[in-house]
Amino acid sequence: MIEQSVLDKLEFPKLLQIIAKYTVSAPGKRSVMELLPRTVANEIRAEGILVSEAKELLITAPDHPLDYFPELAEDIALSRIEGSILPSQKILNINKLASISRLVIHYLNTNRDTAPALVAEVNDSLYNNRVLENHINSILTESGELKDNASRELQHLRRAISEKRAEIEKVTLRIMKDLMANDIMREEYITLRDGRIVLPVKVEYKRQIKGFIHSESATGQTVYIEPEQTLNMNNELISYYFAEKREIERILREVTRKIGEESEKLLRSFYALVRIDSIFARAKYSLEYECSFPEIEGQKLFNIRNGRHPLLLNKLGKNSTVALNLEADENQVILITGPNAGGKTVVLKTVGLLVAMVQTGIHIPADPDSGFLTFGSIKVDIGDQQSIEDDLSTFSSHLMNIKGILNNAGQRTLVLIDEIGTGTDPEAGAAIASAALVELKQKGALTLATTHHTSLKILAGKMEGFENASMQFDTKELKPTFILRQGIPGSSYAFEIAQRIGYSEGFLRSAEGFMQKKNIDIENMLLEIEEQGSRLRDEINRTNIENSRLSASAVMYEEKLKRLEKEKKDILRKASERAEELFLSVKKQTEELIKEIRNSSASKESIKEYREGMARIEKDLKTVKKQSVKEESPVSEYSPRVGDTVKIKMSQSAGVISELIESKKNAIVQIGALKFTVPYNELEPTSSAAVKKSGAVHYQETGNMNYRLDIRGQKPEDIELEILKFIDNGYSSSLDRVEILHGKGTGVLKKLVKELLTSHKAVKKFYFAPVDFGGDGITIVELN
Repeated sequence: MIEQSVLDKLEFPKLLQIIAKYTVSAPGKRSVMELLPRTVANEIRAEGILVSEAKELLITAPDHPLDYFPELAEDIALSRIEGSILPSQKILNINKLASISRLVIHYLNTNRDTAPALVAEVNDSLYNNRVLENHINSILTESGELKDNASRELQHLRRAISEKRAEIEKVTLRIMKDLMANDIMREEYITLRDGRIVLPVKVEYKRQIKGFIHSESATGQTVYIEPEQTLNMNNELISYYFAEKREIERILREVTRKIGEESEKLLRSFYALVRIDSIFARAKYSLEYECSFPEIEGQKLFNIRNGRHPLLLNKLGKNSTVALNLEADENQVILITGPNAGGKTVVLKTVGLLVAMVQTGIHIPADPDSGFLTFGSIKVDIGDQQSIEDDLSTFSSHLMNIKGILNNAGQRTLVLIDEIGTGTDPEAGAAIASAALVELKQKGALTLATTHHTSLKILAGKMEGFENASMQFDTKELKPTFILRQGIPGSSYAFEIAQRIGYSEGFLRSAEGFMQKKNIDIENMLLEIEEQGSRLRDEINRTNIENSRLSASAVMYEEKLKRLEKEKKDILRKASERAEELFLSVKKQTEELIKEIRNSSASKESIKEYREGMARIEKDLKTVKKQSVKEESPVSEYSPRVGDTVKIKMSQSAGVISELIESKKNAIVQIGALKFTVPYNELEPTSSAAVKKSGAVHYQETGNMNYRLDIRGQKPEDIELEILKFIDNGYSSSLDRVEILHGKGTGVLKKLVKELLTSHKAVKKFYFAPVDFGGDGITIVELN
């Protein structure tokens, strides 16, 4: 059990006040303020799941029907008493409860897949009976008045009342006109006294009217007289009013009885709606402050990832609240040191408050990969507890608190002690603190304590199960950063802070002279550790930034590869379709050519040559259809010329352009003894060696060719892969050299080419072209 006094010190009620603002009902607000931490892991986990599901509903189905309803438990319980009568307004409130309950059932069942645990938790408890709801709606108006048709008797009585009032008013108006004519009445109006119609008459004329005086004005200048002529009629009207009241009571008593019959179900529904209001309020808080629910009892480790103090978060906002990162075993002592006002106490309160929140099923402002243990109790000694009445000093009050903690601590106890060992002689205080911390470790508690004692820092560095931690201090700006670092003890930075405040150098040297040498050495060592740690953190940050850059680059290249793969598939598909058309055309041309050869009595060798060429083309086209070609990448637009050595895309056949048909953008390509008409966009330049490899004969050499990649006007990030592929293709094609045309411009592309070629294994050397042939706007690359 976690005592209320502990929760008060952790300011848990202030957090509940923030959450309570998100409720929609008075009972829901009360329920939130009464929330207490649980101590059973399964219950905590289940409560967290309910809030998580409600949070998901707020995102996916925000128009939930939960609406305001007042406290109704006592009214529903009263309806069970025989003969009791609930006021019409309270009956309306109960009817609204039934309506909200029905709508919530529909809402939850509609979103059952999103919130299965929440449906299972409350669905059976919610009231769903339209009969009672319809009956109440049939007899009561929205303002709580009984309708005339609530019963036949009530309808008859109200008609009689209306008729009798009209009769009385008629007679009274006639009397009033006579009195006004004689200046006996003060004003021309009639009014009611005790339900009876009366006339306002000047006091001096009261004896001139026969009737019954009901009252007089505050000034005594006016009396209200019921004329003799209307006495009997008013008596009849009052009788009707009494009868109406009896009938209303009878109707309300009957409705109350019906509510009483359903009271058990209505009470369950009331408490279920109160619980839903509490759950949704916690969910709204979670959404507002970007909270999450941690893993419970995951790996027997306690870790907070980027946790923030909820009250500071509410006051300062996320960007101004420093995140806490902490990791501990279930049985460990963590000793936190550092300068005053450096955030040590805030760390203790943050840990304690986050634990209380989690065990209450409240999401916390921390990363979702945080992990929490379940604590049976939390013990704290935070703040000055000195008491004049009990004659306790600061040190005595701390001793009393620590004694109580030692007597009650055990496994799964979270202990938070601020400034342990303070308030007395430092050496004696440190000794008592050391003994207390060791005993807490032996009892199995998880203890976080703050201190300035150097001897405790040494103890934490030697004892098993102890760990030093410190609040980071900016040694350059001489101010705290409020960041907790584990594994490193901290300095109090007393002299540095004093220097910043304005103490003279002489004073500070004098003060240092009063310190023991070993303590000075320890402080200096801590300062050196802090400076080294600061340098290491800077280096880690730089490394992380570089890793992030490299990761981003890897993702970018991965996306580019995926895009190229898609382009490849599109090219393959289009090529397959084009290959089919080309094959049929070539086959037709070849058959005609073979007939012509036979008619001209060509030699068997020539016919064999043609047949081999045909077989080779057919084989290439089959290769295309199986999509087992080498990966192609987008290349610069090719402008063919007569004499160029080219390859038909998506095949292994290469030849020489013998003729161009500009009007149709077609080229006549000679492959061996065969000639083919091929569109420009189906051709790409290749080496003379490729023609030889394809088995073709009888072609004319065109001499050495300079293969060039034009990247002018491209963005570096878009062309990097293209350059690498160009070099790889040149190397795999056994080319001696290639050229990259990047232009002079700003030099960005030139720099990129240089960086890529410098580390490429296929590159023997590279240099700019001669001035007459482009100079430093072209890089010539010689390949291995």
